[in-house]
Amino acid sequence: MRLDDLFPHLPKKEIAASGAIETTGVSVNSRKIRSGDLFVAIRGSAADGHDYIDDAIANGASAVVAESDVGKKPVPVIIADDTRLELARLSRAFYPGQPGMIAAITGTNGKTSTAEFLRQIWSHIGWRSASLGTLGVIGPVADDLAVPGLTTPDAASLHRVLDRLSRDGISHASMETSSHGLHQKRLAEVKIAVAGFTNLSHEHLDYHADMEDYYRAKAVLFTDLLLEGGTAVINIDSEWGQRLSQDIADRPVHVLTVGENPAADLRIAAIKPYEGGLATTIRYDGLDYTLPLALTGSFQAGNAVLAAAMAHASGLAMDHALMSLSYIRPAPGRMQTIHGHPDGAIVVVDYAHSPDAMETALNSIRPQVRGRLGVVFGCGGDRDRAKRPEMGRIAAELADFVIITDDNPRSEDPGTIRAEIKTACPDAIEQGDRHQAIFDGISMLGSGDILMVAGKGHEALQTIGSETLPFSDEATVRGILANMANASGGAE
Repeated sequence: MRLDDLFPHLPKKEIAASGAIETTGVSVNSRKIRSGDLFVAIRGSAADGHDYIDDAIANGASAVVAESDVGKKPVPVIIADDTRLELARLSRAFYPGQPGMIAAITGTNGKTSTAEFLRQIWSHIGWRSASLGTLGVIGPVADDLAVPGLTTPDAASLHRVLDRLSRDGISHASMETSSHGLHQKRLAEVKIAVAGFTNLSHEHLDYHADMEDYYRAKAVLFTDLLLEGGTAVINIDSEWGQRLSQDIADRPVHVLTVGENPAADLRIAAIKPYEGGLATTIRYDGLDYTLPLALTGSFQAGNAVLAAAMAHASGLAMDHALMSLSYIRPAPGRMQTIHGHPDGAIVVVDYAHSPDAMETALNSIRPQVRGRLGVVFGCGGDRDRAKRPEMGRIAAELADFVIITDDNPRSEDPGTIRAEIKTACPDAIEQGDRHQAIFDGISMLGSGDILMVAGKGHEALQTIGSETLPFSDEATVRGILANMANASGGAE
């Protein structure tokens, strides 16, 4: 595209001399610039793209978009008030296609499960759909459709994926939206017709100033990005959800509430755990629907109902949306139940890595425990330190035994992280080697016991110091259980 076509809103004199330059793409990464690409300099929390302008030019950038005067350069430099917004606008220009129905989910916990449940509901009734987020892109898509390992990718990557999904015939897309992504305007120019809110709890306060700042970042999805005439689906079991529904009361959007709160439009009237799932009763418009959900953890019922409500908001009849819940399965690494212990014990792999997520997960598993409940977990390095003792306290109070291990210590001393957790659970077993910790936890199980391995969920890598090494909780659990089953069989 010509430079003057991409910047029609700028004074002609600013690009008159170089408006005919052809550009081939857009990027914020100077190392990934291809000849002819536009380089957009973004000021980030860890690095400033303005420092890499010369590198981008050396790699073939045809022009640069910056927020301040960067001096004379051998290519055109266009000054913008907000390069994040410019990036989104330019990305949409290069990648204009989007699925006709886009639903976005935000909240501290439950985004991944809700997005995947929604995709499964759409797929069950025959709509070509995909989900996008922490797990990458899931759906009937090409193997080469990859995105950065973020809950919400940068605007250029996001629009490239949405355009590809549209061209591949995907009509419905569900996507996770993080507070970072919303605050950094990565979703600008995305046409969001349905927005969902799960909950809000202590998390990412190393990035946000406080809970109020965190909430305001999340609320942008509903106050700014949700299309007029669209639908906000909000879980009102928390004060934050109740506040959000009030904060958008004057917007020209529909509001549909869910939760155990008696005031919810879709009320979860009862959840009864049984071996293999949850019998869940949902009350809507004077009718009760009692459905078997093949899910572990009562809080998953809330995510499932939120997904069903979002499916309804996207055009599916409510009874069809609710009845589809019986067919959904857990997202990888989200309350993922793994069987195979010789004594019938169960291991649950979950992504819980915040105090609220830990508390919710352990409380929701407890009703299904006939023996003891154990937990193996750690806390990430270079992240919010305040949550470490809090997670230790919750584990000590709600589990029968606790093993503290490492979870992406990054540049911090792993022993220091474990010690900060252990201040609130002094009786916990400490084992830094995560594989050994999981082995020890599984070895302690007997009939009726459940072990939750928390923190990493679907992740397949572990960052220790400057090294990023392969490590999967699910694969580790399955390997240990397989070895135990083989040993047990051999003994017989």
